[in-house]
Amino acid sequence: MSIPPLSPDQTRLLQDGYQAQVRGLLDDAARQYRKILKKVPDHPDVMHLLAMVRSRQHRTDEAIALYRAAAVLKPQDAKLWYNLGLAYTSVERNGEGADAFARALALDPSLPEGVGMLFSARRSVCDWRDDARLLAAIARAADPAQPEIPPFFTLWQDDPALQLAAARRTVRRRCAGIVPKPLPARDRADGRVRIGYLSADFRNHPTTHLLVRLLEVHDRSKFEITAFSIGPNDASPARKRVEASVDRFIDCERDQPAETAERARRLGIDILVDVMGHTNGNRMEIFAGRAAPVQVSYLGYPGTSGADFMDYVIADPFVLPLDDARFFSEKVVHLPDTYQPNDPTLAIAARPSRAECGLPDSGFVFCAFNNARKLDPATFALWMRLLAQVPDSMLWLLAGEEARANLRREAEAAGIVPDRLVFAPHRPLPEHLARMALADLFLDTFPYTAHTTASDALRVGLPLVTRTGRSFASKVAGRLMQLSGLGDLVTDSAEAYETLALSLARDKDRLAAIRTRLEEGTARTRLFDIQRYRAQIEAAYLAMMERAMAGAAPDHMAVAPSPAEGSGA
Repeated sequence: MSIPPLSPDQTRLLQDGYQAQVRGLLDDAARQYRKILKKVPDHPDVMHLLAMVRSRQHRTDEAIALYRAAAVLKPQDAKLWYNLGLAYTSVERNGEGADAFARALALDPSLPEGVGMLFSARRSVCDWRDDARLLAAIARAADPAQPEIPPFFTLWQDDPALQLAAARRTVRRRCAGIVPKPLPARDRADGRVRIGYLSADFRNHPTTHLLVRLLEVHDRSKFEITAFSIGPNDASPARKRVEASVDRFIDCERDQPAETAERARRLGIDILVDVMGHTNGNRMEIFAGRAAPVQVSYLGYPGTSGADFMDYVIADPFVLPLDDARFFSEKVVHLPDTYQPNDPTLAIAARPSRAECGLPDSGFVFCAFNNARKLDPATFALWMRLLAQVPDSMLWLLAGEEARANLRREAEAAGIVPDRLVFAPHRPLPEHLARMALADLFLDTFPYTAHTTASDALRVGLPLVTRTGRSFASKVAGRLMQLSGLGDLVTDSAEAYETLALSLARDKDRLAAIRTRLEEGTARTRLFDIQRYRAQIEAAYLAMMERAMAGAAPDHMAVAPSPAEGSGA
């Protein structure tokens, strides 16, 4: 189908709209595109551009309608199908997103990031068609002859060298040509260190649930805390709590990266902390422009940024031993307990009954509440073997409707009655935490293990079986369990994991003793002692600043263990 030509005036409107779009002036861009479409309503390229604007404005239903209409007129446009996939997956319509990504890749197999997005969408609904092929493509992410893969998806390969290479490749492309600007002279009127935390997830999000109590308890005699929000405002209690927890909250969602970097420089931020890494919505370009004297990777991404402009990564000796520092572009800062903060004040609702959660009154409940995207065919097959060997057992999962249908089909193919899978609907966090305690044993995924979810389980006294590997992402649950006195439930192979889980399910007395140890033991208090954690991370920040002020280059450092001041809350 031929594309209708634009008049000179319409071409000028298109150019003006595109320039406004690039500068982030989305309302202006949309206005120009709509003027054109009033005269030429069947122009797929203009519809495509307007759809991109509507996506950025979070008007996703309108964006999807525009993409679909444009695809009818221009079905061979791979980028159009790819952007339709992005719109679908942004509102958890992952099955439709996967179909759009597959269509895009069929038209253009070299499409950058296409393989990663197809992998993610398929995994999100537990559609494991071509899973091995997609994983193999991700394993080639460092090959410049292959399409680029978003670094985030290399976390499903237990290969820190691959994760570094993929991250470096993405950073080189995205940040090419960005020249760091000189930093202004620091006004040290009150002598406090100015910390900025930058995130797109200051909302109802697992990372915010981990971080917010730390923001509240930072020592204000030594630190001034600013939050830079580069993501949407969901108006949730979590968002409002972050806004109230900091000295200054700045909404930068509509900023261009250079504008946010300039805000940080004008405020004299000493240490700018990236809570995103290569997760969705990140703006690595802010740091490429050198927004602060010290720039730190922290919490949101269990891997390296691959960027030479990030000075430090905050970790602990278990998840990132110094022997593995060669796989990180940053210098490693070890906190003595764990890199992960936790909020001891999170509310937990009254515990429901099993019946209220769709569980039978008796029988063994295996729980697997990780994001469905972390689940792979081999792990699910292992879980089905456990169900087959433990009579009257069931597997309790979190999954959307499409994933549920796929998992039931996989269970039946493995010889397991699909009704032995019980699916938990999404609930507010206090209710979710309360119901987790009803399970008997949490089964972890690999190589991307439970992170916030592991803390949630330990918080309510639910033991886990986990497996560790070589990568940061594979070790997080293991470290949290060590701190909680459950190091004996950390395995290092699929065989050991399966043997241990089966043994615990068959030995109720042993499992009850472990649960009692977890619920009554004092070891777990270290995981939720936010004052102890605060003292440790603040010592790290002060050490970073001391080096920077002395003109010394960043270097590896370790914070010495020390008791916290004050209470655990």
